[in-house]
Amino acid sequence: MDERLRREVRFITTRLGGIVREQAGELAFTHTEQLRQLAKTIRNHPDRQTIRAKRRLVARLGIEEAYRVAHAFSLFFQLVNLCEERARVRHLQSHPEPAQSLRRLFRELKEAGVPADALQQCLNALEIEPVLTAHPTEAKRRTTMNHLLRLAGHFDQPDEILEALWQTEEIRERRVGPLDEVETGLFLFERTILPAVANFYTTFDAELRAAYPSVTRDRAFLTFASWIGGDRDGHPLVTPAISLATLERQRARALDFYDRACDVLIGELTHAQPVRGRPSTAATDPFQRGETYRRKLLDIRAKLKGGYRHGGEFVRDLTAIQTGLHRQGAHRAATGRLADLIEQARTAGFHLAQIDFRDHSGKLSGAPADMLEEFTTLRTIQREHGEVAAHHFILSMTRGVDDLKALFALARRSGARVDLVPLFETIDDLERAPGIMDAAWNDPAYRAHLRRRGNVQEIMLGYSDSNKDGGYLAANWFLHVAQDRLAELADKLGVKVRFFHGKGGSIDRGGGMSHRSLRAQPHAAHGGRLRITEQGEVVSLKYSNPVIAQRNLEQLTTAVIAAHCLPAPVADPAWQATMERLARDSFTFYQDLVYRTPEFLEYFRQATPIDLIEHLSIGSRPSRRSADGDVRQLRAIPWVFAWTQSRHLLSAWYGIGHALDAHGDLEHLRDMYRRWPYFTALLDNAELSLAKTDLYIAGRYATLVRNGVARKKIFTLIADEHARAVRMVLRVTQRSRLLATQPVLAESIRLRNPYIDPLNYLQIRFLPRWRRATGNQSLRRLLALTVNGIAFGMKSTG
Repeated sequence: MDERLRREVRFITTRLGGIVREQAGELAFTHTEQLRQLAKTIRNHPDRQTIRAKRRLVARLGIEEAYRVAHAFSLFFQLVNLCEERARVRHLQSHPEPAQSLRRLFRELKEAGVPADALQQCLNALEIEPVLTAHPTEAKRRTTMNHLLRLAGHFDQPDEILEALWQTEEIRERRVGPLDEVETGLFLFERTILPAVANFYTTFDAELRAAYPSVTRDRAFLTFASWIGGDRDGHPLVTPAISLATLERQRARALDFYDRACDVLIGELTHAQPVRGRPSTAATDPFQRGETYRRKLLDIRAKLKGGYRHGGEFVRDLTAIQTGLHRQGAHRAATGRLADLIEQARTAGFHLAQIDFRDHSGKLSGAPADMLEEFTTLRTIQREHGEVAAHHFILSMTRGVDDLKALFALARRSGARVDLVPLFETIDDLERAPGIMDAAWNDPAYRAHLRRRGNVQEIMLGYSDSNKDGGYLAANWFLHVAQDRLAELADKLGVKVRFFHGKGGSIDRGGGMSHRSLRAQPHAAHGGRLRITEQGEVVSLKYSNPVIAQRNLEQLTTAVIAAHCLPAPVADPAWQATMERLARDSFTFYQDLVYRTPEFLEYFRQATPIDLIEHLSIGSRPSRRSADGDVRQLRAIPWVFAWTQSRHLLSAWYGIGHALDAHGDLEHLRDMYRRWPYFTALLDNAELSLAKTDLYIAGRYATLVRNGVARKKIFTLIADEHARAVRMVLRVTQRSRLLATQPVLAESIRLRNPYIDPLNYLQIRFLPRWRRATGNQSLRRLLALTVNGIAFGMKSTG
């Protein structure tokens, strides 16, 4: 931790301590400090006396006192996270050429000898679209976000805001609805995403001119989409009315944003043009004769209230003003705030973000009328807002070509102009995907549809459900293989494929370092086309600060351009054969535990807070696709959330130790790690998950399993595989300890643990009581707060 960050953390958490003492009393402050010190001591010297003292303290706390202690720890992590965000912003602002920046990219392209025409072709084809989703993993209320944003601007005088945070209810009283999630998305678009887009394009164009002056960017290749208000997969609350209301709200907010921007420009673009004739005597004319730009902007504001048919007309009028400013030598005004507004309008149009529709393949036979109504709704949106506002329909759990053909038939009946997007999620579906698409692309009717859609086929790959189905190692490999095989098939048949990566924030849902992952997989952004989900807490982590939002957009863009323009890493066929074996060994071992060990479900239900998570009001979507208790019907997000809360992180590493150990040829694995970027990233991500796993805390959760035989059997299997995975990863990477090459990250985990542990202690203490009386709202409120606090501390939910 750098010294300034250390000082800021000490300052703000000391002030928090003062607020806790003032607002909650000396006893609450004392209990918080005692629990922190005991947790720290247990981490360093876990002797029986200290453990007994911790247990006695936790046992003495009543519900309300425990809530105050949990509230203190939860706020602590939110403040530390804010400090770390500030430190990251300082670092970015003081380093003009960080790794994965646009400047570094263009320098790398020049050094590699990439010619200007090759880069021009790349930019002409480039399509990058982050897709915001409303998955139920954003634990923070928007009210709390607002206070933290205020604090970021008044960091040196925090007491009033800390007082407000202490007295603000962290836990939602009612379940979030789809339109609540829409409002959260709109909040981020207005505050950070649109400003970040403008700054991104300004930076991109400047760096491009400096490195490749003959190459031009003629369009907005970076756009945004959203599942919020359109994702119906197992979500009964997302109705046609919700989708229509979502687009209306997005349009209204976009127009309001543009109106306010034009109002500011009216005050700035006072640049006069020579005008012949007599002065105007109209009393209603607020401007002088030569102030034509101000007058044009006033006309534009009037047209924003209903005079424009689409955003392109708005951009045309703004561009005309920009051209006039350039002509009279007002280049700074032409390339300042006005240029920002033009780029924002090119990116967001009047719809702000394209809305994706998604539903489950089961409805094709189970409720085809409902699905037809969804296409009809999509067609209505296209009539009212233009095709650009909605033209993707994603089919979850696509199992065969008949699913795609049935979806195509419904789309034709509705008259909607739509891209049909199969989503392959399980290991079996990923293996079948090339055969399914081969059959679709050789079907004359479907191929004619593709021609009408620009000959582009979008295919979505589900990282979350494939991981839940087959474990971390198998999911990653079969996703990789599916990409390669689908890309090769598309090239052979003359189809332009665009992959849509359904990733979450955690490593076991495809998270981790997106830039590194894209660079390591040559077909991930095939043809320079890419869509990728931004889910749950990742949305606020990446987009709550404009500087970090721009950094995220740069990392995504540089990865796609580099993957398109630079030589792709070549994998030795022997390495690929080894990965196939590792993946299948890991897959079998993982499924043996999760789906073929009778006691596993009992362990999962009792040794994690999954039942609590299913009761919380974090998101609007149900946690299950159907009401039965089968693990297969549980969505991947609460699955990962539960393992993260209990510090098992099982789905992020289980099976990798067994597979590496069974392979036997250590030197071969080391060679793969040194020379194959894909395998390097795979093991490094697993190493991080293993380091975050805490079997001491996980073992405390295991004590909640009432069946002693089941408890011992499952926890022993998990602990043994964790030890084997750590041992094998270290042997392959040839390091002495986990995260040896990432000391800052290792230190962050070490420093955070003593503050996360007390929240786990409280959750473990009160969870059995809540299970005996699930109607107890005080217990539910306390436990929900521990869930929030652990999520903030781990910087991860699902």
